[in-house]
Amino acid sequence: MDNTRIKSTKRNLFSGSFNLLISTILPFINRTIIIYTLGSEFTGLSGLFSSILQVLSLAEFGFSMVIVYSLYEPLAKNDTSAIIQIMTWMRRIYHIVGGVIIVGGLVASPFLPYLIHGGYPDSVNIYILFLIYLFNSGISYFLFAYKESLLVADQRKDIISNINSGVRIGVNILQILALLLFRNYYLYVIVLIAGTIISNLLINRAVSVKYPYLKIETANNVPLPRSTKKELVGLMINRLSNVSRNAFDNMIISSTLGLVATSIYGNYYLIYSAAISITGVFSSSMQASVGNSIAVRSKHDNYENLLDFSLLYSWIVGWCTVTMACLYQPFMKLWVGEKMLLSETDMLLFAVYFYFINMNHMRNQYILGNAFWWKLKWAYLIEAIGNLGLNIILGKHFGITGVLIATILTIFFCNYLMCNHVLFRSYFKDESILTFYKQQFYYLLIASVVGCGTYMFCRIIDSIIIRGLICIVFPNIIFAVLYRPSSRWKSSMEIVKRIVKST
Repeated sequence: MDNTRIKSTKRNLFSGSFNLLISTILPFINRTIIIYTLGSEFTGLSGLFSSILQVLSLAEFGFSMVIVYSLYEPLAKNDTSAIIQIMTWMRRIYHIVGGVIIVGGLVASPFLPYLIHGGYPDSVNIYILFLIYLFNSGISYFLFAYKESLLVADQRKDIISNINSGVRIGVNILQILALLLFRNYYLYVIVLIAGTIISNLLINRAVSVKYPYLKIETANNVPLPRSTKKELVGLMINRLSNVSRNAFDNMIISSTLGLVATSIYGNYYLIYSAAISITGVFSSSMQASVGNSIAVRSKHDNYENLLDFSLLYSWIVGWCTVTMACLYQPFMKLWVGEKMLLSETDMLLFAVYFYFINMNHMRNQYILGNAFWWKLKWAYLIEAIGNLGLNIILGKHFGITGVLIATILTIFFCNYLMCNHVLFRSYFKDESILTFYKQQFYYLLIASVVGCGTYMFCRIIDSIIIRGLICIVFPNIIFAVLYRPSSRWKSSMEIVKRIVKST
């Protein structure tokens, strides 16, 4: 990585880390207050409505990802005319998408009771509540959300992170006050709309200042480039697979087990999401840098970088997985009590789910950088159909355990193996996929051994503080000892040193 890409990665990493801290701690506090003031059914409703809106957001098709890819070259060449055309087209698409989401939500609203097993709180009108969530989801598409793509492509995701951090602090404080002073869930949700509007306005202002040449009104009739049509279809299928993996889980659990079970699952998923966000900060911070590297460096150099990055990322993911397995249950017990705990098996499945999904993240940066969504259409489609089908079948017979197993199986066989095959067949043609697999499964073996050892040791210790100290020290020492003999160790450590020393 050259110094420019390292600086961009470091800048995005630091701002993203702070945004992660804010977006994890404050919602956690909010969820805790909801559970103890209004009841777990309300967090179940929130999870259900969010899942429905994720399904409706399929209308976005992943346009923003296509735009980020399309903007790399014009930004590198400072082709302002092309940038204006692309952003104008993006604005028009977002307006259409926003309309589709709102209309789709209105059509879906009469069917809400059929997605809730066993009833819902009498103190709220689920239709009005859902419409508030729907408006908050749709409003961004009519404001300036599409302009985020320009900042992401220009390796300035830190600007977005900083804005989001500031707005989230204000929104979450107001939500906490709404819960503690008024115990009003409607007010709690309405505050989200104000935050969404303010965030969009601030991003629009930042883009206007940084890119003064961006006069959208000068290009109003921009046709859809033919070269992006296949990529859009591939991205649509990719988004379908993501939705089937996440959103349908809550819908299936709610419709078969009820809102309390949905809330319990959501509590664990919140911690899972926080851990995913931690690892995601590292991978997503490198997205624009990897895209730039693909454009200017050889495939062999990028393959070498992938192997180096994978060592560092696997260490981070392995440590997070071990920590989750050891601290999940005692933390949940302290947070929501024994009655809101999943079984030990389900907890461990969440940890496995976390590791398997992360096995894809570093590789995905090279899929994103090459815009291989169309090439991966069958992998995404099979994952979506397989995950939904298995969720329904296994979820009906085994409950939450079945939902988790279904997700893990489809992630590994479809998202991991099939996508790896396409990437190496289409881009890393002259490189060894066997070497990549050997590296990946060596890291998996290390994580499994370290995880089992740490987990068994922690089971005889009741104190969550002592368990936490063990997770900080023991796994990292073993990871360092076992990773050091790797041929990738030296080059990986060089990357770390350059990121730390860059200014």
